[in-house]
Amino acid sequence: MPATFKSGGNVPMEHGQVENGGPPAKKQRTIETDEPSTSGLHSLVDYGARLSRQGQARQLPSLRVIVSTFTGVPGIIGLHGGLPPPDAFPWTAITMTLRDGSKVEITDPAKVSAAQQYSTVLKGYPGLQEWAHAHTWAQHSPPGAHEVMVTGGSNHTLEIIFSLLLNRGDPLLCEEYTYPHVVESFMNMKGYKAMPVSIDQHGIVPSALRATLEARKESGAQMPRLMYTVPIGQNPTGAITPVSRRRQIYDICRTFDVVIIEDDPYYYLQFAGAGCEPLGLNNLGQSYLSMDTDNRVIRLDSFAKVLAPGVRLGWVTAAPAMIEKIIFCLHGSTLGPCSSSQVMVAEMLRVWGQAGLEAHVRNMQSKYAHRAQVIHDAAAEHLAGLAEWSRPQAGMFMWMRLGAGVTDADQILDLLKEERVVVVPGRIAHCKGPHPGVPCPYVRVSYASAADEDLKEGMRRLANVLRAFQQNHQSPATSNGNHK
Repeated sequence: MPATFKSGGNVPMEHGQVENGGPPAKKQRTIETDEPSTSGLHSLVDYGARLSRQGQARQLPSLRVIVSTFTGVPGIIGLHGGLPPPDAFPWTAITMTLRDGSKVEITDPAKVSAAQQYSTVLKGYPGLQEWAHAHTWAQHSPPGAHEVMVTGGSNHTLEIIFSLLLNRGDPLLCEEYTYPHVVESFMNMKGYKAMPVSIDQHGIVPSALRATLEARKESGAQMPRLMYTVPIGQNPTGAITPVSRRRQIYDICRTFDVVIIEDDPYYYLQFAGAGCEPLGLNNLGQSYLSMDTDNRVIRLDSFAKVLAPGVRLGWVTAAPAMIEKIIFCLHGSTLGPCSSSQVMVAEMLRVWGQAGLEAHVRNMQSKYAHRAQVIHDAAAEHLAGLAEWSRPQAGMFMWMRLGAGVTDADQILDLLKEERVVVVPGRIAHCKGPHPGVPCPYVRVSYASAADEDLKEGMRRLANVLRAFQQNHQSPATSNGNHK
């Protein structure tokens, strides 16, 4: 078994931190004996052999080594850090009033000070990092050796991970249609070469993934060693990749030695349907992380969708060697996640407890289930015969294939402006880049924030646009309105 990458001890043990990043909430399954999700045993991924040139060079800044090693250690006279004194901070207490009228009050001087100080603990504010570790083990029970750290949100973390594992020109597997920010800000700007994998209403098609990799291998071209995927409520399509498919995809990635970036911001926003019992936390299905026996999954979770995007926080779960390198990048660029957000979120979660979090998640699921049903029903009323879609079951988006003779969503953009309704043309989410002139008949429709009446009116206006286009071009509808 190849050795995993070691940094030579450049990340110091933080004062009061246990080596595994926090106590596990559940007994971990062992690789050899407990319910392996895939067949056969594989060696652990050697991340040292996968690092990009930047990843190999990246180390923790020397000043952060000193600050993180000695800050808060009893008996140490700290003359090392440019840390403002606590009595210089303006806040002496923090009170958060929640939507239900309850209050979370932070009066402990140490916590109030930590909320205003630099983030000096490398894996994140201990109260939040320990919660993220315990919560991840409770939800996913990862069978391999993984660690957890708090991040400043998934976008920055994705940029870090790509920079650590990809050089300019390297291939990157991803869904044919994917998160537009990854395409425009990372692939195009950093020079990564997208390798699209076919998707359907259930996400990545395993046979297509295997065929893509086999064809690439046969061609003699550089093989991809990284795949980016959004498996739940996929952006832009809203698809959920079933667990059975995820197992197949994981096995294929093992066969071709591909690391999986599991970007899962909509994980908590799964729902059975309007009027159905919310899924809560215990019925959300098996993640790639939960079947990761050989440390090839890097999982990103986010507070943006389940709490609030303004807190700019998330957490990443990965092999220790990757967590170490992510720490180097994060503290070399932003000096760590926002301290105020970390302390406030940690205290709210502590006050809530598991029951409070469960209630909040169920409430969120009910809200999104209702909105998804409203837009689906409105589409069924106004767009039958003009477009095709599936009822959303997770996330924020409904993916539509336009009919009425439309071959490219750009053809109706001016009409949409005239009707004062905005949707996202599908081409900007294509992993090869938003190139005008490449026909794409899809649009992404968001039901996340519009009021019920606006969702209904939006579908009516979209129908008006399609009818007008159809009439102007004297072309029969190309769609039969097949929807679910």
